[in-house]
Amino acid sequence: MAPAKTLAHMAHVVGVQPVQLDDAGRGDAAEILREIKRQEAAEQSPEEPTDPRVQMALDILADLPPRVRAEVLRRVGADARRQISREDDD
Repeated sequence: MAPAKTLAHMAHVVGVQPVQLDDAGRGDAAEILREIKRQEAAEQSPEEPTDPRVQMALDILADLPPRVRAEVLRRVGADARRQISREDDD
């Protein structure tokens, strides 16, 4: 079995998501992959959110269990698409 750190880095290279590692029973590698993604995102977007509530929401999201986080993101995505469609119709 591959060490968690090695598996996380390999998964990152090929685009595997942390939830997929969780589903495969490799929560250890999933957590490392999440940290890799957090660090990568921090390097790519150095500016701080203008509204502190944005950072609070991001911190809460990062602390959720993987399955709950995936559901929240799925629901937020769907809600955002509906909202954008309504705004475009106006």
